[in-house]
Amino acid sequence: MTCGCLSKKEIKTARNSVYDTEFANVYSAAVEAVRSLYPTFEENPTNGVIKTAWHQVKFSDPNADDPKTTQIADRAAGVGAASPNPSNLGYNPSFARRMYFIKFNVVVAGIRPFRVRVVGSASELRPGDALPTELKGDAVPHWLAGRTDELIVKIYRRLKKYAVAAPEEKLAPEDIEAVVVDGDIPAGAQEVAADVVRALHKRDYAALRAQVADDVVWSRGAAPGADVAMAMWQADPTVLAALEAAITAGCHGDGEQVVCPASGAAAHAEFRLRGGVWKLTAFVDGDR
Repeated sequence: MTCGCLSKKEIKTARNSVYDTEFANVYSAAVEAVRSLYPTFEENPTNGVIKTAWHQVKFSDPNADDPKTTQIADRAAGVGAASPNPSNLGYNPSFARRMYFIKFNVVVAGIRPFRVRVVGSASELRPGDALPTELKGDAVPHWLAGRTDELIVKIYRRLKKYAVAAPEEKLAPEDIEAVVVDGDIPAGAQEVAADVVRALHKRDYAALRAQVADDVVWSRGAAPGADVAMAMWQADPTVLAALEAAITAGCHGDGEQVVCPASGAAAHAEFRLRGGVWKLTAFVDGDR
């Protein structure tokens, strides 16, 4: 396994750390960690974004490290211990048929102390396909989380002397169902904004996703997209707290666009109509 050397304690500490040093130090350490594992990447220090290319995944132990989905497919097809050609010991037809790839979006976010957000994606290339297909939902392979943790820890080890624990989330009030978003805004936008706040309080990510536009902007300079946005937000509770604070501070707008808070702060949310339905179309929390 790629990440067998990582302890659960170190992974947990790395995931819950922010870094109290200059942005340049954090960003440089993140670039170095990415380069050590995934040498082909694009980086932009202006907005703190590092994006790797797709890299082929190599499996050091096919019996333990290959995607579960292909193992199941092999068994369903009658391939395995009882399959023909027993003399070819160790042959795994999954690897003869398919290739797997991984990529990462890494963002140095917020203000000092900085948080480093890491979101990985996996894709699969099957024979006959021109391009790999990104794996989502139940198709996400189990090895993606381990490789994501590996990169998070590599960044943490380079910045360990600056690491401090991220602040804990505040408890939700009991009367969250009665939340009302202030501001002279359309009723539909007001209700969707309130639904976002309810979902945030409950940490109901399915409900939150239902209110998010597919092309939501989640960071300056990064490609928009709801899947990456949700992953980034869930990985960093401080972003969700900032989103809630922006909406509950009150909103303003018209029949086409609503912005929260009304004061036009750096951390702001935007709601727009998508197919006649109000959706959260942007939230930027002050990322570089």
